[in-house]
Amino acid sequence: MENTVTLIPNRHERVPFIEGEFLPAGMNEYYLRDTQVQEPESGWRHLRFDEIERLVKNQNTSDNWDNILVTDHFEPKLVKNNKFYGLVRIGDMCDGWLQYHDLKLKVGITNSLIDSCDIGNYVAIHDVHYLTHYIIGDKCILFNIQEMCCTNHSKFGNGIVKDGEPEKVRIAVEVMNETASRKVYP
Repeated sequence: MENTVTLIPNRHERVPFIEGEFLPAGMNEYYLRDTQVQEPESGWRHLRFDEIERLVKNQNTSDNWDNILVTDHFEPKLVKNNKFYGLVRIGDMCDGWLQYHDLKLKVGITNSLIDSCDIGNYVAIHDVHYLTHYIIGDKCILFNIQEMCCTNHSKFGNGIVKDGEPEKVRIAVEVMNETASRKVYP
């Protein structure tokens, strides 16, 4: 895979996560997410005007507030200084803490950039600089992370190349990073 950075003009149009050629007939780009994420008992709902107002006051931005879906137990006061892009679904929230060993963090989402993610109930997501295309489970802690990026050709250690994908998308693991001379395919 090439390591190149490309400049994309700002045309305010979103590129679908799953391109048309890989979509089954009659399905949209979210069909896999929809099968993996259980819809809340009361369903997803759009943000109310007062919730958007509070989110903006809390220094949050979104490319489209209509793409943020929440449960009836959403607490906008727990969401501060974030940027949201794409379809983001946020589960139940409460004014509480999550603790794992000695680490204790407030439930909520702060100082993060979130693109097209499903976020479970009672999570603590703080200082995640780039989180894209992930399904985050209930009571998860994500803290002080630079990048968690899932692409439409992520391999997750399996090393597979899907039908129709070129071999160049396979990722090699550098065993000796200093020399880059020994590659291992997961």
